[in-house]
Amino acid sequence: MIIHVRLHTILRRKTPEGVIDRLDLELGPEATVETVLGRLDIKLQGRSVLLVVNGKLVDRAARLNDGDELRLVPAISGG
Repeated sequence: MIIHVRLHTILRRKTPEGVIDRLDLELGPEATVETVLGRLDIKLQGRSVLLVVNGKLVDRAARLNDGDELRLVPAISGG
């Protein structure tokens, strides 16, 4: 199955061709958000990144379906 991934702000990838903020990943049928994080080598600490699948906040264990869009949005705090 194909999952569409959007990488926001500091999670964008720099490549010789430019900055990548969107990519499609081919994953197995039992894939979860954690599968994507592992594939992209993204290590989370606490709630440092919001995990959003098709517009809904989810956790790392959320199952993914073909065609889903996963957005990885760094959480920002301030005062």
